[in-house]
Parts: sequence; structure tokens; C-alpha cells
Amino acid sequence: MSYQNIPSVNEIKRAAAAGQRFTPEDVSSIAQAESELTGGGPVKGGPAATAHSLSSKQMNFDARLDELSHKPPSHITQEDARQLQSAEGRAFNAPPGVASVSAQVRSIADRNEALGLPAVADPGPVYVTKEEASEAQSVEAMHTGGMVPKGSYAAQMQSAADKREAAINGVTWLPE
Repeated sequence: MSYQNIPSVNEIKRAAAAGQRFTPEDVSSIAQAESELTGGGPVKGGPAATAHSLSSKQMNFDARLDELSHKPPSHITQEDARQLQSAEGRAFNAPPGVASVSAQVRSIADRNEALGLPAVADPGPVYVTKEEASEAQSVEAMHTGGMVPKGSYAAQMQSAADKREAAINGVTWLPE
């Protein structure tokens, strides 16, 4: 890249706003050409510094997006959407549009909030008592004509209550 081909700071900013990515190689080329032009290295606030800053911000945006992509959609919060929107705005030197990635994440967060998601944090072990299991079986029996089907929710509760009671009493084996 010759000094005649060095983009201006405004051209770099417009390119980023249009969605252009700046790679480390792009930054290096601009810095080298700028150094040749100035004879002393990149200029503070110049094209190379601007490209480097935007490249770093784009990498930060990518890292935040990657982090969110590993999160279950039902656990995406308004704070996640806010952070991603902020990172995307900095990365591309413009507010994200309605079709942006952060707008899509905001939509997911809005839906989750309307549904009361994400679910409350795991309260830890939850124990089922024999009385609770018996009540569930009674209700289920009323709806199934007096029978509690094997594997039903009430049957699973009874099994859990039996195992809990056996553990409390020191029994190590229960028939299935």
C-alpha cells in the first residue's frame, strides 16, 4: 500500500459503519504505509490508529457474540442485549440498525422478559416428601380413573420420596 492509497480517518470510519471488518493485516498495511509517509511511524489519531482501534473493538464484539452464542436462548437477558448493542455500536462506529445482530438479541431478551425468563437460579436440591407424593398420586388418580400409570409424574415423585426416606433411614437398596 503506498501513501497515496492510505484511507483517511473519515473513510475508515465510514467503511466500518458500512460493516467493513478490519483485520490485523489491514491495520499493519495502513500503519506501514503511514510510517513510510511520515518517516517516523503511525500518527496519533491517524488512519492506522483508527483502524487499529476499530479492529480491536470488532474483535471484542466478536468475543461477546461468541460468549452469547454458548448461552441457551432462554437465558439471554436485557443486560446481555445492552452489552452486545454497545459492543456492536463501538465495533462499527455507528448505532446498530433494526436488522443488526444486537437487535435480534434484544428481541430474544424482550421475549424472555415477557415470559418471565430466564428461570430463577437453581435453588439447590429439592426434596419430595411422602405426603407430597401421596397428594400428587391422589390428584393423578382422580384424573386417570383411579390408576396412577407407571412412569407418570406422581409415580416419579413417589419414587423420589421413597429414595429420600431410604437415604434418611440408611437403607442402601430399594426394589424398583
